[in-house]
Parts: sequence; C-alpha cells; structure tokens
Amino acid sequence: MAEAFAAEIAKSLLGKLGSFAGQEFRLAWGLEDELARLEERLKAINAVLSDAEKQQSKNDRIRLWLRMLREVLYDAEDVLDEIECETLRRQVVKTTGSTSRKVQRFFSSSNKIAFRLKMGHKIKGIIERLAEISSLKSDFNLSEQATDCSHVLHEETGMNRAFDSFSGLIGRDEDKERIISLLEAPFKVGDAHPLVLPIVGMGGLGKTSLAKSVCDAENVRSHFDLKMEACVSDDFSLKQVVKKIIKSATGERCADLDGGELNKKLEEILNGKKYLLLLDDVWNEDAEKWLLLKPLLSKGAGGSKMIVTTRSRRVADIMGTVPAHNLSLLGQEDCLSLFYKCAFKEGQMHPNLVGIGKEIVEKCKQVPMAVINLGTQLYGKTDEKEWKSVRDSEKWEEEGDGILPALKISYQRLPTHLKRCFLYCSVFPKDYRFSDLYLVQFWMAHGLILQSSNPNEKLEDVGLRYVRELISRCFFQDYEDRIVGALFKMHDLMHDLASSLAQNEFSIISSQNHQISKTTRHLSVLDSDSFFHKTLPEFPNNFHQVRSIVFADSIVGPTCKTDFEKCLLEFKHLRSLELMYDSEFEAFPERIGALKHLRYFLFGDFLFGDNKIIKRLPKSIFKLQNLQALFIREGLEELPKDVRHMINLRFLFVFTKQKRLLEGGIGCLECLQTLVIFNCENLEILCEDMQGLKSLRKLIIGGCDSLISLPRSIKCLTTLEELFIMGCEKLDLMKIEEEKEGKIQPLSLSLRIVIFDSLPSNIALPEQFLQGSAESLQTFIIKKCPSIGEMPECISNLKKLQNLEIIDCPRLSKRCIRGTGEDWPKIKHIPKIKVDGDDSGEETSHAGSSGTPSAREEDKVY
Repeated sequence: MAEAFAAEIAKSLLGKLGSFAGQEFRLAWGLEDELARLEERLKAINAVLSDAEKQQSKNDRIRLWLRMLREVLYDAEDVLDEIECETLRRQVVKTTGSTSRKVQRFFSSSNKIAFRLKMGHKIKGIIERLAEISSLKSDFNLSEQATDCSHVLHEETGMNRAFDSFSGLIGRDEDKERIISLLEAPFKVGDAHPLVLPIVGMGGLGKTSLAKSVCDAENVRSHFDLKMEACVSDDFSLKQVVKKIIKSATGERCADLDGGELNKKLEEILNGKKYLLLLDDVWNEDAEKWLLLKPLLSKGAGGSKMIVTTRSRRVADIMGTVPAHNLSLLGQEDCLSLFYKCAFKEGQMHPNLVGIGKEIVEKCKQVPMAVINLGTQLYGKTDEKEWKSVRDSEKWEEEGDGILPALKISYQRLPTHLKRCFLYCSVFPKDYRFSDLYLVQFWMAHGLILQSSNPNEKLEDVGLRYVRELISRCFFQDYEDRIVGALFKMHDLMHDLASSLAQNEFSIISSQNHQISKTTRHLSVLDSDSFFHKTLPEFPNNFHQVRSIVFADSIVGPTCKTDFEKCLLEFKHLRSLELMYDSEFEAFPERIGALKHLRYFLFGDFLFGDNKIIKRLPKSIFKLQNLQALFIREGLEELPKDVRHMINLRFLFVFTKQKRLLEGGIGCLECLQTLVIFNCENLEILCEDMQGLKSLRKLIIGGCDSLISLPRSIKCLTTLEELFIMGCEKLDLMKIEEEKEGKIQPLSLSLRIVIFDSLPSNIALPEQFLQGSAESLQTFIIKKCPSIGEMPECISNLKKLQNLEIIDCPRLSKRCIRGTGEDWPKIKHIPKIKVDGDDSGEETSHAGSSGTPSAREEDKVY
C-alpha cells in the first residue's frame, strides 16, 4: 500500500491485548510476561507513529521503515489470533461436557504446555524484531503524539449525494437528444444489423451515466422488445460477456453451460426480438474477439441496436457501424453549476467560497467526475482554510488529466480508517456489486472496524456508518436500497485508484497475469485456470501471508476439487474466502477446517445467483470457531446441528432443503447478530430454541413457502431490532400470540423496524409483537397482505412510530384512508403515512443504509 497504516494496525493490536487482560487471558495461558512485554514495546513505537505517517509521503526512509514495521505487526496479529483461536477451540471442548468424547476427539489439538511454549517463542521473536525496528526510529527525529482511538464520524453528508445523484448529465442534454434520435430512427434496408453506436471519451466524463440515461428514457424503452446491459471491463472473454448478456435478459446465470450451449441460448433469447444492448466500459482492441460475438448478436430482429461505451478510439473503430459519438469535456459554466450543486446546501451559497470554488473547478480540467468528487468532499464545509487546502494541494502538480489528482485529493482527505476500508475493496473485481451488510462483515474479518467510544454501538453499526460516509464522499456509486442491505458499485476510476495505492499488498490473477509476490496479502482470481495451473505451481512459497482471496471465476474442470484442496493447503493465515460463482463439487474439501483464522466465508452469488451443486458441508468446517460470517447459497441438503460449535458467528445466511431447523443448532449461537433464512422451500418449522440467540438484532425470513408459523420462542428475542418476513405463502403470524384469561399477554421487545411483505395467508397483525415494541418501533411496512382486514387497537399506542406504509393490501388500505377510513383514528398520530389508493396521503421515502426499503413496486430483496 502507498501508506503503511502501521498506526492503525498497532492500535488494533493494543486493543486486542487490552481485551486479553480483561478475560484473564494471559494467566490462562501462562503468557502474562511475554504479552506484557509485547504491549510495552508496541506502546513505545505507537507513540511516534502518528508523526511518522505524516512524514512518510516526503521521506522514503520513513516510508520504508513503516513498511518493515507493518510486516512485523501483521505477524504479531497472526500470533494473537492463533492464541484466540485456540482459546475458542478449548471453550467448545469444555462446553460439550464430559459425555461428548467423540466431539472432544474431533476438536482435539496440541496440548496446552506445548502450545504455550510455541506461542511464547513466537512472541519473543516478535518482541526482538520490534526492538530492532524501534532502535531505528531515533534516526528520523520523530515526536511523540497522542493518538485518537475513536473511529466515530461526527459529520455525514447526505446519502442522496452520491455520484449518480448528479450523474454528470448537467450540460449533456444535446448529447442525449442526438443519441436518442439515432436509436429511434426506423430500420431501413441496407442498415447495419445490429447498429452499433460507440460513445467515446476519457474516464470520468459520464459516458456510462449518459448511456444509461438514454436507455432508461421512456421513448427509447418503448421502441424495443428487449433491453439489456453488460459491463465488459478489462478482460473481454466471449463466454463471460455472453453470460452477462443472458443474465441481463433473463436473470439466469447459466454457470453449468459450456461455450456452445451459452451461444445457442443467447441466439434463442434474441431470435425475432428487436433489442437494445448496452456494452459498457469496453477495452478489447482485438477485432477477432468482436467478430466472434457479432454473429450471435445478429440473431435479433431488424432495428436492433447497441451502445458501446469506451475510452479507446480503436475499440470504436472495430465495433462501430455508425460514426462514434465523441463525448467532450464539460463546459466550464456547466462545471461550475455542477460543483456548486455538490458543494453547497440548497440556497446557502457562501460568497467568500465561490471564488475559491471557481479556482478548484479550473484545476479539474472540465472532467465531471473530478468536479463532483471534490464538490462533495467540501459539502457543508464553510471554513476557507479547508477550501484553500484543496485548491493548493500539491497533488495538482502530479501528471494527469484532472481526474486522477482530484481523486487523490479526495482520498487524502479521508480519515485513516476509511482509507484502509476503501483500499481493501480493490480485492473485488471491477463492476462488483457490493452489499453493505456483506462488506461490513468483510471489513470486520480483517479487523478494519474498531469499537467506537459509544459502548452501545456494535461493530456492525460502525461499519454501516463507514459505508454511508464513503458513499456520501462519492467513493461508491449506483446506490440502491434493498431489504437485505444497500447495493452499490465502485466506479472503475475509483477501482484503478485503490488498486494503484494498494499494489504492494494486492494481486490480481487473470489470463494476462499469473504472478504473485511475497508481499501479497490479498488476492483476486479472475481466471481460475491461470491460478491453479500457473500461479500455484510457479510460486508455491508466496501464499503463506495471504489473508483474503476472492474467486471471481467459476472453479470448473475435472480436477477442480483437487486444485481447490491444494489451494487451501497454502493459505495458513486466510481471514476471508469468497467464491463468487458456482463450482463443480458437491462438498467442500475437509481441509477447509484447517483455515483456523478464517472469519468470512461466502460461496455463491448472493445477490443474483444460486448454487445447484453444493449439497453438504464438510464436518471439518465446524472447527472454524473464529468464523464470524457464513454465507452458503441454496442447494444445501441440511444445516447440521454442529453449527452450534461456531461460537463466534455473527452473521448467518441459511439456505437449506430440510423441513425443520433442528434444536441444539442455530439456537445455540449466542453471538449471532444477523440471521437470514431464505428460499428454504421445504421448511415448515423453525427451531424452537431461538431464545438462545441472545444477541440477535436482525431476523430476515423470506421465500419459505411451506413455513406455517413462527416458533413461540421468537418472543424471547429481546435484543431483536429489525424483523423482515416476506414471501411466505402459508405463514400465519397469529399462531404465536398467547392469550391468558381472554387477554393478549404483553411482551418486552426492542423492535425498531418491522416489514411484512407477501403473506397472503396472514389474516391479522400480531398485536402482541407490536404492543411489546411500543417504546421502540419506528418503521412499520405492510405489503401484499390481502387478507389482513384491520389495524389492531394497539397501533395507537406506538408513540415512537414515525413511518407507516400499507401497499397492495386492499382491505386494510380502505380502512386507513386519510380522514375517512375506519382505522384512520388509530394511525393519525404517525408523522409519515403512505397508503396506496389514498391520493391525499404523504409519501414516505426510506433512504440510507438502515435496511429500510422504499415501498416502490420494483423494489426487490436483492
């Protein structure tokens, strides 16, 4: 990485050592002296790290010293994690009881004395290395400074101020009209088929925003039978491009089809249809690859058209059938308008800042993305010094077209902890669709999120604030709110910036590059063949330090399981493992249980795909006591009771074919914060021991068509804040209500958000649930529940309720019409109400990353 972030790592280590002391951890292992010396040495070095990191950009020797220190700190993290893993393992063995000898043998490992000696030796080696590095610090005249351990963000710009909100379309009306005119022109004999219009321009001009705006125009949409789009990016693979087009057209991922089958399927989809296809961010300058794709696209009806966005005029010459639309720099006046819109709150332009803003815009060289990015950085800031620091930044002196210096200035202005979080996103491929809930778990797996000074705020809450801040600062874009978290992407220029700054630790394996260095700690595999057949054999000693790996390509072929098993043998300190696409094995290798540092494991495309292959989990996976997040896509025959041994699990996504979740399994996960039970079509009954989920804050149940009722133990979830139930055709919520002497018994709950969606069998709202959350419930959404006939009386007691939405519930909507509905007196105290069919009602919009969706018809779970 361009920055070593040694201070952040040292802070994390000191925090961990502090928590060890609180657990009487040192005494338990007999390592109190060694850990105390390590803590003392870390504190001495940490005192000067703030000054060192300020000076590193101008002093190569300090930068090298920080990198040396970072490597030792990483090794120290590995040792402390190993001690923590062993402690958790022994905790599992202890809780199984003396009768569970089979389980104790399953979890058996080294004896305590041998382990203590081994760890003591490792800690001693780290202390010696730290002493050697510490002795060099006197050469740099570094001053000791107090460090701020708080990661609290005190200001947050509006969530609606991300890049796509401004979209760079100010001043682009003429461009848009010209392109729409071409798309609407009737097909004539002799016209190219399909017609291909390239939009060409440098990065950051808004090519993609312009193209999507054109494709979404109503007069354009109505002109075509089928609209599709695919982001091609750097690696033009015919098979992958065809897959993306099919997925856009049908939603199918077709992971099990070979090249010939994919081509045939695409031809069938396009046959006889007049389509509009957007191929975004094309870099391929090999004409032969385009000539392989073009015949497939010619199967559509006459009048089919394509838009291609590219930075390359060579690409435009190869693919275009009409003259390219050259997107020019944005006019200076339009740039100023765009900047002021981004930087000033509406109606609050500050005269003393206008002139400085004009000088900043001039340095952006008429590139919209640069203008938007810096304008957003300054949003709400009124201190002239801040504005002048941007205007006078030395980054403007670096070579570039205006966009890269601007992005570097934006990065430079980030708090240190957000810098690390941003750079870690470069391990994911370009055009990757992030989910805020998953990304937060990924950051947590790497220790990037530290507890805030607010003791009531969980790590997940802090992480979501990090996400919101990066979105509001335009480091992410294409924000879309969904029930299971917000979705967003990283602009390819932002990805380029992150990759360039993180190049010392991050490597990408593709068809063009199969090399990996010894400093690589994070690995992205875009081509599994290159990785397994070139990278692994040629660089066998360069994997031990790798902490995260993302397979962005299917692992297929006759030796895929063997190859994957070899891969697992090499990753001794892996924290996160993500296999984005389906792979050809029914069960993971047993060796996965050896990844004792693993905290985050995702298999399958959770946003849009599914898993047809994996049927069972290996027993060894339940040895992963350090695991914090587990995502397994549908296809699993059964989630065994052994999941209870994953005592550190905080996030669990369950897809299973079983009819009942077994007691003594999920219900024993006391640390679990989020539980998602989805598309379990056979599931009739949840486990009855849910009272054991003592930390559960978010419960999502969806697509469980056979589910009849919720367990009564769900009423014991006193920490539950968010409850989302959707798409359960047979579910009757009233079966959990308990009456005593004709009265509904009160509960004490903490629900803040409740959403009931697509529950056709439910005839009434659970009064006990609602009444129990009278002091906490803020948002209540009821959607597609046609059998619900009235609002319960208790709704009038929900004094904290701020938002109520009733959508596609004919009987209930009629009773809740403003002023005249029978149930209107019960709900009139609620500040924001939306009832479909009531034109006088106020519409409620739910922006942000709270997990609260809008009630628009097109909203989906993913």
